Amino acid sequence: MIEAQRRRWFVAKRFQVGYGWSVRCTMPVSKAQLNAFMLKVDADPGLKARVDAAADAAAVVAIAQDSGHSFSAASWSRYLRG
Repeated sequence: MIEAQRRRWFVAKRFQVGYGWSVRCTMPVSKAQLNAFMLKVDADPGLKARVDAAADAAAVVAIAQDSGHSFSAASWSRYLRG
């Protein structure tokens, strides 16, 4: 019984994002999403106008989520700093 519980816990922890080794990619997911969003912004003048008019980082994140991209306000702030 205890062994089965340990196995379930291990499998659950393995697939949690941020556990470390369960998600393997060359760049963090948030950064990849941000890069994809910026490519979309560069290609769409209407979307670029919405991003330029955004009041803060949270507003940009909301616009990105509407476009199917997910990243944090902190990622957006880091992007702006360069």
